[in-house]
Amino acid sequence: MSNYRFGDTGIERNINIPIETIWDNIGRDDAIDIFEREVLDIVINPIDDVELGRFEHKPYGADLTNINYDFYFLPRAININTATNADYSSSYTAETFSVEEIYVKSNAFKKTFFKLDLYDTTDRQTQKIMATIILPTQQGHKVTSTIGSGATARNVEIVTPSMTLDYVGDKEGFFLYWPKESEFTNMNTLYMSAKFYNGKTGEFARMLNVPQTSIGNRFNFESSEKYYYKVLIDYDNYEYHIETLAGARIGTSTNPIKWYEYINP
Repeated sequence: MSNYRFGDTGIERNINIPIETIWDNIGRDDAIDIFEREVLDIVINPIDDVELGRFEHKPYGADLTNINYDFYFLPRAININTATNADYSSSYTAETFSVEEIYVKSNAFKKTFFKLDLYDTTDRQTQKIMATIILPTQQGHKVTSTIGSGATARNVEIVTPSMTLDYVGDKEGFFLYWPKESEFTNMNTLYMSAKFYNGKTGEFARMLNVPQTSIGNRFNFESSEKYYYKVLIDYDNYEYHIETLAGARIGTSTNPIKWYEYINP
């Protein structure tokens, strides 16, 4: 500390004492609060509030809106090594179910379904499931079949794994529920794969987009080419449609989406 002495000369004097008005600590409490909120956001991983929209199948032809699926199975008694394309059957009887089980909708049959998974890529090492569509076996086209034999035989109608989905009638799986805004996903193309869950055996079976019997090496092929179809999303009109990987539209009444059971070696 320095000492200063001022003599009294009878003249009024002013002494200016500078006082620091800017403090380094000012605002630090606010910065700490902001930092705490940022850390909490990272730790608890908050969920974005994404509003889902109901996307409909894009019209085609004379304003038709229905989407069509055909699923084919190889009967268990047929060896995949010697089977041909003609051996595939669009019937649940090829998948261990009897006509009676299908007709009365047994518990095992009611628990059976098709699972359509939508991925962001066809690369099985990095892909993520973005959405799933479930198609129950209770819906589908019907055919006439026979229960019993001899004098007790009678004709009944049973469902088949051939479905036409629309706004009315069989409609479960017709709509795709997807974020309304593209900013959350930043994608308008998904890749659909299919699996069949057999409620009687408890087994899942993968489906191919071509008959396995038409592939040169039936057990060694490029999965990215045989397991998927493309799903194209139109955010402006809330619509979607399905294409082959080559770009041809499918799912129409004249060109349904076809899936074929894959048989392990």
